Amino acid sequence: MRTVPLRRTALKTARGLLRTRSITASRFWDRDLAGLVSEVARADSIDVTVVEHVQLRTLASAESSSVRVIDMHNVESLLAKRMSETRRGLWRWIYGLEARALRRLERRVSDVDLVAVVSEADRVALAQHGGAVEVVVVPNAWDATTPLPAVESPVVSFVALLSWAPNVDAVKWFCGRVWPCVIDAIPGAKLQLVGRDPHPDVRALASDSIVVTGTVDSLAPWYERTAVTVAPLLAGGGSRLKILESLSYGRPVVATTVGAEGLEDLVGRGVILADEPGMMASEIVALLNDPARAQRLGTSGAQAVEQDHSWSAAVAPLIAAVKSATSERLDR
Repeated sequence: MRTVPLRRTALKTARGLLRTRSITASRFWDRDLAGLVSEVARADSIDVTVVEHVQLRTLASAESSSVRVIDMHNVESLLAKRMSETRRGLWRWIYGLEARALRRLERRVSDVDLVAVVSEADRVALAQHGGAVEVVVVPNAWDATTPLPAVESPVVSFVALLSWAPNVDAVKWFCGRVWPCVIDAIPGAKLQLVGRDPHPDVRALASDSIVVTGTVDSLAPWYERTAVTVAPLLAGGGSRLKILESLSYGRPVVATTVGAEGLEDLVGRGVILADEPGMMASEIVALLNDPARAQRLGTSGAQAVEQDHSWSAAVAPLIAAVKSATSERLDR
């Protein structure tokens, strides 16, 4: 393994911005890293070069003798566009500019061999940008976990990286619009906001009924206390690993349509959709008041994840596409 430490400086960020024309991509541009990737990718011993995220697209060198794959965890321009739509003033304008910059980067992925996306919705969104590159849907997956025993305590959890802007917005919306309705119906209910690096706005939400954990050593104890989890995202892209994780533990999920995007097959199989605050609160309260139903829904979700969202099934289309692209290169 060869690594290059990324030391961010104002000068490096400025150079990256000139090179990529994208704010988020500029944070990861590094001349030494680009040189190392180019050197390694040209080696005859390298069969496949995989670059994570479109912001690092420039590292997929056109000189590479290997099959070049960009793994897009999200259609980033769509994520930035949605963030713009939830903002006002200067931030709305900044996210709008970034959405256009990322769209330009996404249009340029046509010079690689394969692009992997995590959902059919992302494949369609990327196709709208044009380009003839082959796009393979490789859905997020989860290794099977033994479902936890049912609990009767009225505990709701949101498990996520709590510094990521879409998660911060989701938490603030949920705590401001949904959670008060849950507390009105079940005064003893508790909300656990579990995840590392909580944003100051998230930490400020802590109260008698809301626990903000910060980084935890293990998620299992927090899921053990949980009756219902939520995915109240208002913006985002890709699909939610935390939904798969929650279901694998046997915990049902109440999610917005955006929150469950890419995992639509799980709606009714562990996942309940609710976009309006009152409806989301009603669904959560109904599950908290009926532990047996919550357990049945969670068990259904765990079975669905094991059957339809294993890693072996998820990566099969990508492996087949890489083998095909490799054969084509050898035939040239």
